[in-house]
Amino acid sequence: MDCTPALATRDAWLGQCVADIGRPRFHARLLEGIHTVLGADHFSHLSYDPEGRIRHAAAASVCNQPLIDSTTDIYVKHLYRRDPNYPLVREGGRSTTPQAPAHGGADLRLLGMSPTGIGDSEYRRVLFDEPGFTGKVSLLGLQDGHRCYLNFYFSRVPLDMGRATTLLGQYGSTLMGLACRHNELAFPKDGDEDQGVQAPHTAWGTLSPRERATAELLMDGCTAKEIGRQMALSPATVVTYKERVFTKLGVANLREFLALGRARPS
Repeated sequence: MDCTPALATRDAWLGQCVADIGRPRFHARLLEGIHTVLGADHFSHLSYDPEGRIRHAAAASVCNQPLIDSTTDIYVKHLYRRDPNYPLVREGGRSTTPQAPAHGGADLRLLGMSPTGIGDSEYRRVLFDEPGFTGKVSLLGLQDGHRCYLNFYFSRVPLDMGRATTLLGQYGSTLMGLACRHNELAFPKDGDEDQGVQAPHTAWGTLSPRERATAELLMDGCTAKEIGRQMALSPATVVTYKERVFTKLGVANLREFLALGRARPS
């Protein structure tokens, strides 16, 4: 298949990704581009500390946001250490394994995974079979001290590893650079935390992309119905995101939430 039209589209969405770095729309924008050029339906962006523990997680979907949110939540809370790629994640992408297709330099690797190649039956069932994922392709890298794991999941079209290797292998360093820069802007440094108590700007960084987008619109004075129209969500779903935002930010009501406005990151 000729990739020329897709590559032309790629240039446009990469520019949009740059414009949305550090903002709630970033991950959805990045996935929109990858969906256009490669067919991936879902995306997760995971960041790790030097000990291999997950520090931040975000997810996006072009067809089922609750599905990728719940799947990513299960992965982060229970199963991430059982990921067949986890030994590579701990090393920041610097080691190799015979069963993992790889591409790129020492600090960036391209990895493919299909359910049939996963020996852990529970991991395969919970993270592939039940959500209906036919495969995933991942970018794993270490850049400027950031250890990032970008996962693109396929559900409506099969993973074409050859095409993925061509596209992500060529532009993977750009995507990794954008993801790492997004983390720098979206999350405060560890030194900004005071004795383990989260300041308002730190707590804001714990919000998922949908939660943060909801919070931004609430700050702008939008109602649940208006937010639902802008985000293509039902008002009930918006209320659920609103409740999660209030819980994470430690506020009891809209009045207390709006009082945090001056502490919101730009």
